[in-house]
This record gives sequence, structure tokens and C-alpha cells, in this order.
Amino acid sequence: MSAANAVDCAAVLFDFAGTLFDDRDLRDVQLQQLRFIADAAGVQPADIGDSGLRAAYRTGMGVAYGAVATQPAYLHRTLFAAAFTAMAEILGGQIDEATAQHAVDRQYRATIDHAVLRPDCLQTLEALRIAGLHVQIVSNIDDEQLDPMLDRLGLHRVIDAATSSQAARSCKPDPAIYHLALSKAGVEPARALFVGDSLGHDVSGPAAVGLRTAWLARREAADPGEARPDAVIHALTEVLELVSLGASR
Repeated sequence: MSAANAVDCAAVLFDFAGTLFDDRDLRDVQLQQLRFIADAAGVQPADIGDSGLRAAYRTGMGVAYGAVATQPAYLHRTLFAAAFTAMAEILGGQIDEATAQHAVDRQYRATIDHAVLRPDCLQTLEALRIAGLHVQIVSNIDDEQLDPMLDRLGLHRVIDAATSSQAARSCKPDPAIYHLALSKAGVEPARALFVGDSLGHDVSGPAAVGLRTAWLARREAADPGEARPDAVIHALTEVLELVSLGASR
């Protein structure tokens, strides 16, 4: 996508986790939840090691996601609780539902308290709004986590709307969440740009309903494969160039 053919863009929709903030920055604080699960399952975290805990959680998340992957909507609280339960079993123990839910509470609180916006996030969103574009966050995060994060990070002043998968009753890449976001923006798909770091959720999903897409790649040489985003970016400020604002700033 070049600035020349993006002039007619009237709305920019942003993914949240991994896009406006880097969720890799939360690895250390989220590790505390994995140690909590191991301890609750009767396993000494020190015996497993941090890499072993993370591997068990990744496997547990795969199990949990496999159970909901074909559903158009699900609560992420349910997903994470199932992942923690599966993780405990992978470690050779077990936890009850109350413990799993408490672990989700801990994880949500850690994310709300410690997430840090990318350095160019606020200036990029503010520039888009000043230019008259609709700016919206579209996220697969439950409202109980999304709302306080928007408050703490000061995002309400630089966006026009936020759409959660819980409110939409649709999780990316299900098409209904994109249609709701477009309805809030009041634009046709061809006049909106979706920006995100997930090839499935933020490129293939929105492209299937007619949105143009910009993939925020973590590495310079990253290959999007068959997803084929309209643009590949490495910083949020590059969005200004895609909608022809860069030259005027």
C-alpha cells in the first residue's frame, strides 16, 4: 500500500495487545502467575525452571485454544482458566476452578498494572484524529481487562471508540467483530485500514471482509507468507505515511 492509494482512508482500526503495547514486555510479571500455578499444582517451580514453566503454559494454551478455535466467540477469561488448568496437568498436578480463576485475576491485574504503550503510540493515534480520521481499538480482550487498561494508559483521549470481542460476541478472526467496528466508524470496509501484529487476526481476518491491512512485524525480515497484508510496518508512526499524513508533519 502506498500513500497515493491510501488517501481515501477514513478510519484506522488498531489491534491492542502486541500492537499498541508489546506483550513481550510482560513476560517477567506474567511468569509470577506460572509459578503460582505450579505451586498450586503441588510442583516446585524451581524444579521446573522458568523455561519449563513457559513451555508448559504454551502447551496448555494450545489445548485450551483448540477447544474454542471453532467457536465464533468465547470469553478470554474462560480461555486462560482452561490454559492454567491444562498447564497444571502437564506439570503432573491439578488445580480446581477457583484456583484457575484466581490465576486469571492475577494475570489480568498484572497486565492492567504493567502494560506500557509503544513510544510512538499516543502521538500516532493523536495525529490520525487531528487529521479527521476515525481511530478505534478492536481487541480480543475481555471488557474487565480492556476498560481499565484504556483508562490507565490514557487512550480514551486519542480514540473514537473501542470494540472488544466480548461486546461484539465475536472473536477475531470471526467477521462479526470487524463489521461491528466498521459500523461504529461509519465507513465501508474499503475506506478503513486495520493495523495489527497477528497475521490471522489482524490481516487475514479483516482482509476477508474487505478491509485494507498493515501488519506490524516484529522483525525486519519477517515473512507474512500467504497472509499478504497491504503493507508491512515496523513502527506505528509508519501508519501516518500509509494514510498520507507523514509528509505534512
